[in-house]
Amino acid sequence: MSLFKPAENTMAYAKMGFMGEAGSGKTHTATLTAIGLVQHLRAAKIKGSEKPVYFLDTEQGSAWVKPMFDDAGIELRVAKTRAFKDLVAAVREAEKDGCLLLIDSISHFWEDLQNSYMRKRSEQLKRPYNRLEFQDWAILKRMWREFSDLYVNSNLHCILCGRLAFEYEQETNEQGRKEINKSGVKMAAEKGLGYEPNLL
Repeated sequence: MSLFKPAENTMAYAKMGFMGEAGSGKTHTATLTAIGLVQHLRAAKIKGSEKPVYFLDTEQGSAWVKPMFDDAGIELRVAKTRAFKDLVAAVREAEKDGCLLLIDSISHFWEDLQNSYMRKRSEQLKRPYNRLEFQDWAILKRMWREFSDLYVNSNLHCILCGRLAFEYEQETNEQGRKEINKSGVKMAAEKGLGYEPNLL
């Protein structure tokens, strides 16, 4: 029995990410992209394209973009939460009942995961736990992977927005002193998330 099988032309799901500083237009651009994608799917008579767009809103942006969806004749359903525990449930619900999921901003869910983990550790240890330690990151990354794996593998078009963060490197300057310099940009979320979208 062969491991390989003939390739099939099956439905591909868009996995996109927009990152930028506050006020840079992430929500607006993601909304225009979502509307354009849904209109394209409807014009092509793709099954499920008549379903609503789901918006996981952490920044109250859905109120600003609702008129754009209304004008396009696309139903918009909104959940206003920043709780990481709602993130996986939202992807599953949107995959079942929606056409597309818009998450704005994914950065808040990453922050909530870290903060709720530290609160839980404080309760367990019966003392303040205000700083993540090396061994905590493996646990947090495993918890986060429940979302990121679902994001990548779901039968759902999904657009996420995230705040811009800088990457830093320690370098030695001309005087031989060590200094920290910006070396690049990334999405303010779990380190590997920027590699998950098909288009970032």
